[in-house]
Amino acid sequence: MPNNATLQKHLKGDTGRLAATYLAIIFGLTLVFSGVIYAISSSQFDRPLPPRNQGAIMQFDEYTRGSLQDLFDERAAQARAELLISLLLLNLIVLTGGAFFSYFLARKTLEPIEAAMESQARFVSDASHELRTPLTALQVTNEVALRKKKLSIAQAKELIGHNLSETIKLRALSESLLGLAKQDSSDTNPSEIQVSELVLGVIETLQPLASEKKIAIKHDIPAAVIKANQSAVTQILQVLLDNAIKYGPASSEVTISFMTAGAEHQLTVHDTGSAIPAEHRPQLFKRFYRIDESRSSQHSEGSGLGLSIAKAAADRQGYRISLTTHEPSGNSFVLHIPVA
Repeated sequence: MPNNATLQKHLKGDTGRLAATYLAIIFGLTLVFSGVIYAISSSQFDRPLPPRNQGAIMQFDEYTRGSLQDLFDERAAQARAELLISLLLLNLIVLTGGAFFSYFLARKTLEPIEAAMESQARFVSDASHELRTPLTALQVTNEVALRKKKLSIAQAKELIGHNLSETIKLRALSESLLGLAKQDSSDTNPSEIQVSELVLGVIETLQPLASEKKIAIKHDIPAAVIKANQSAVTQILQVLLDNAIKYGPASSEVTISFMTAGAEHQLTVHDTGSAIPAEHRPQLFKRFYRIDESRSSQHSEGSGLGLSIAKAAADRQGYRISLTTHEPSGNSFVLHIPVA
């Protein structure tokens, strides 16, 4: 993976080449049209006088006709020269203006590609860093164990438990990375969704996690039917509910509610954890961003990818996720779905 400096150097070269291509196309078309205009105009300039039997002007004698023809030829030559100069000036203007326009067009064309490449480079760098941590922990722990001449059953069990814990982290992180990568090719087709059934399905999936912390999941979902992408809504709701359970205090409550307000449906997940500080909110949906130390006294560990996956899924479907905090505790994540 090239570094940012190399990437920028390549992109600058690509910009120049693409701008030159655009300019060549624009200038080539201008030359073609100029040639066609010159050829058509010249053919009109070179038209001879009509035969003697056509029109009153043909009653002149041969001397007068010859003088008129010479005059017409002279005027035609002057007009042809003036047309040629005008077309050359026009092509010069097009060449100058086209150069600026071609560069502007090339930049506009390459901007999304640059953003995608920078995002990919950043993603790979961040992912490598996150994967390196549990892998390093596994390596160090096993190396220390191998140096010991004797390993008791208790120590072996402790080692296996540690390895299993790190393996689970690696699996969760890998699944999160795959989920984030799949967003670019995910389906965007909407369908009719029974909101209550979808919410109950998500609750059933995450109930074991809530039970471990003795967190009660409450919901008050009407028998509503909406038109949206079921896979995306399910994924986003799972992330928001998992987040609420993970960072909520033990023996607390998480509430899921639904309402239709104006031109959008709102699916809300409210937790009673510590209110997210204002300085962290703008960064909350960025990849690998974590605020465990600020939000959770229990220091819940996560990959920092959950909310970024939810936002990517929402953006692709044209949905929106907002956050409202309630001091000193309580956070409400709202999924806004436009009414079809």
